[in-house]
Amino acid sequence: MFLSTLQPSATFEFARDHGISMEKTAIETELSYLHNFDGKDLSVDVTGDYIVLEGAVRTTGDQARALRVAREIVGFDRVLSRIIVCAPSV
Repeated sequence: MFLSTLQPSATFEFARDHGISMEKTAIETELSYLHNFDGKDLSVDVTGDYIVLEGAVRTTGDQARALRVAREIVGFDRVLSRIIVCAPSV
């Protein structure tokens, strides 16, 4: 049988990689539905076991909201922030 020939570590790696890509998608989806949140300059990436939020937002409140969403989905210790706050020019 095919499944009995797989090494346990191979199936675990597949499940882990599949899980983090789903977490990335979940974060992107949640951010897209936030009310009064402009995340067009914000990206969600995967680096190893971590989710990386990178880009610019307009307020510290938006920064906090993006971090909160990501941390609620993947956990506090698995989110790296490279978000900068840029006030819109007048």
